[in-house]
Amino acid sequence: MQIYATLPSAAAAEPRRLVAFRKVSLVAKASTRVEFSIPAGELSVWKSSAWTLVPGIYTLATAHSSRDITAQRTVTVS
Repeated sequence: MQIYATLPSAAAAEPRRLVAFRKVSLVAKASTRVEFSIPAGELSVWKSSAWTLVPGIYTLATAHSSRDITAQRTVTVS
């Protein structure tokens, strides 16, 4: 399981950033709940000689790989 973040355009960052991942092994047709905590530093960019969490809308996406997005949600940081 991987978590990707798309930062606000004001961050002038890469289009999508891997911010968390965890290996999950399941038998066929099984399911489990996986929880992630994403530190603010994973969403920060280097601006004006400091790491900064830019205000705006962040899109967080779960994925099996960078090409296989399974779900996404937006979060507003102010």
